[in-house]
Amino acid sequence: MFSQTRIPKSQSDSHPASFAIRGGFTKLFGDLNEPLTGGFGGALLILPVYKTVSIETPVETGTLLAQQKEYYNSSAKTRFIQAALTASVDVLDWFKEERSLHEIRPYVGAGLLFFRAEARDLTTGRVQRVTNNQGSHRSRDGIEARGKAGVKRTHELVYVLGLRGSTALARRVSIFCDVRFNIVRTDKLDATLDNNNGVMQATGPAFTEGNHYGTNSHDKWGYIAGGLNFYFGERFKKK
Repeated sequence: MFSQTRIPKSQSDSHPASFAIRGGFTKLFGDLNEPLTGGFGGALLILPVYKTVSIETPVETGTLLAQQKEYYNSSAKTRFIQAALTASVDVLDWFKEERSLHEIRPYVGAGLLFFRAEARDLTTGRVQRVTNNQGSHRSRDGIEARGKAGVKRTHELVYVLGLRGSTALARRVSIFCDVRFNIVRTDKLDATLDNNNGVMQATGPAFTEGNHYGTNSHDKWGYIAGGLNFYFGERFKKK
């Protein structure tokens, strides 16, 4: 099985849908910029639409960590759930007369990131800033409150860009490595705003309440992961 590196396309024209599970390490790129890693787990449904092109529905949940001693003297912890819709292409198939047991798939898409972040003082451990508290409301403009208070998670638009490489273990299973970069439409993914190390008041609203679009930079997060892909049919036909 493993000594065979390619299979003629005439004998491997099946493009079954598949389901993948994965896990790995996260990195938050925000105002608190000292390197820390968190962990995450996720699942992925892959639906082929035309030969090498597939539509994918990735879902992840995990933790983002960050800190900075100078200026902010803060450490941040962000719990998140993200769901997206992406499109991928197997670029190796463009350059080969025969289909390889390996795939390299760049992918791009967009989705929603649901999160709650808090920043704590590195010295005392006290909470400095949060994205949501008992007084948080939904808001279109960051000023006018809508609905009931006590919103537990912020949700923001996220743009997804990644690269996944895989190799077959069997006709219905492959192993893969996945690297992704996510650009989030917010500056409060680490519960910290640009050049602002203010601390919230106990009786006041969340310090990072509001959208903070336009004048603030966008936070990002990325991951490196490994996983298994299970096909709903034989990817390669028997000779």
